[in-house]
Amino acid sequence: MQVLVGDWIAEGTLTFKGKAFKIGGTAKLMSAAAGWGVANFSKLDIEGVGSYEEVDVLGFDPIEKLFHFFSVTNTGAARDHEGKWLDDKTIRFGYEGLQEGKTYVEEISVNILSSRELTIHERDTLDGQVITIMHVSLRK
Repeated sequence: MQVLVGDWIAEGTLTFKGKAFKIGGTAKLMSAAAGWGVANFSKLDIEGVGSYEEVDVLGFDPIEKLFHFFSVTNTGAARDHEGKWLDDKTIRFGYEGLQEGKTYVEEISVNILSSRELTIHERDTLDGQVITIMHVSLRK
């Protein structure tokens, strides 16, 4: 997880209900809990929408062999995601809950391309219908 630590520049796109928006901003990831976790502080600007801020705490449970990350955003979201390694470069996270009384699902893949580059792909569905797709590249 410590490969994630550092100051990152983020660029990408967010597609919401079929309309694409450019994303740009920064993410500061710091080692936490004596290296057992990582804390993320992200500030993004979404074209035509405005500022988006997110704080995450990420850790790995060696007994469960699962990652957990808890997110809080300036949109009022507070979610606990679980994840696991798909291969030596990819972590897949998921969250399932209710929104407006309907099943809401987030699927997030983090691909570590190198110690200085990674990508994040997120797909959110509400009642089985895709509502948001986000693809962001991060570089140190």
